[in-house]
Amino acid sequence: MDKKDILSGKVLEGIEFERKLAFWRFKDSSLVALYGTFDVFHPSVFDLITYAAEQGHELIVGVKSDSDVKKEKGEKFPIFNQEQRAAMVSAHQLVSAVYICEDGPEEFIKKVKPEVAVCCSHASDTDKKALEIAREWGAKVDIYEGSTTSIDDIASKIK
Repeated sequence: MDKKDILSGKVLEGIEFERKLAFWRFKDSSLVALYGTFDVFHPSVFDLITYAAEQGHELIVGVKSDSDVKKEKGEKFPIFNQEQRAAMVSAHQLVSAVYICEDGPEEFIKKVKPEVAVCCSHASDTDKKALEIAREWGAKVDIYEGSTTSIDDIASKIK
């Protein structure tokens, strides 16, 4: 198995995703769900993922679908497609699994049923609100306030 196969093995869907979640629950692992676009991997994204991973045993990252990014940010986005963004996120050593969220953040959170749901402070109000569903089963909702450079911040520096 080459290194690229190892990374792609972290990007899960369907029954593979369900099985991995069941395995972690069986082990009584504390699950952390992190949801976002992850369009350009920069130091703030690295810090966010590291922070989220510190909140529990297994970090499951939900990557926003291309269609949801376009609806939110316009036709120029995303810069990288959802498969590329998922691959970039999976390369972070602390990420246990990556899931492309075709059905939005709320369905992702319902599937994972994490003990902690995390997003960054510059996430859209819609995304932040969707994470609130985790409170239904007593999960903590954590809005990361650390270094949160956005793609808009980076784009304005380039111009």
